Formats: sequence, structure tokens, C-alpha cells
Amino acid sequence: MASLYILENDRQVARAQLAAGSVTVGRIKSNTVVLDNPGVSRQHLRIDGDPSGTLFVLEDLNSLNGTYVGATQVQACLLRNGDEIHLGKHTLVFEDN
Repeated sequence: MASLYILENDRQVARAQLAAGSVTVGRIKSNTVVLDNPGVSRQHLRIDGDPSGTLFVLEDLNSLNGTYVGATQVQACLLRNGDEIHLGKHTLVFEDN
């Protein structure tokens, strides 16, 4: 099963499991993953899992500061095992075992 490891200042603070369907990340409480970080938009990004739960696509939701996978700013991309998603002081590490 795929997971997002949420790191704050290089320290793991949470983990979210991913499956088929959508996970949203942002500052407001209606998101699946809530990050208390002024560099993160209210609704910053969404990760969609295909029906089998084996492919995951990240989409930036027109965030103010952008979404970076590695050092590259992305609007949308297919996530691969080990990808690091950077949002201000937070890093989300995508792991797909």
C-alpha cells in the first residue's frame, strides 16, 4: 500500500495511507492532510489514486507558492516511489511498496 510520510524540518510528524480515490493537502481542516504552514495554500494539492490503488497522480490546485517534486515545480505528475514533495517547511515522501 502506498503512503505519504509527512516531514517537518526533516522530522517525521505523520503518515497518510493512500488508496484509490483522492487525498487533499492544505491548511484548512477539510483537507485529508492538514499542514499548519503559512507557505501552504488552503487547498494546496490533490493526489488521485486509480481504482486499483497502484498509480497516483499529484495535481497542484493553483497554490500560491507552487508544488515541487524534487527540485522541479510541477502542475501535475505521476508519483514514483521515493518522490519528495516540497511545501514550505514540510516534505511529503511518497512510498509505494
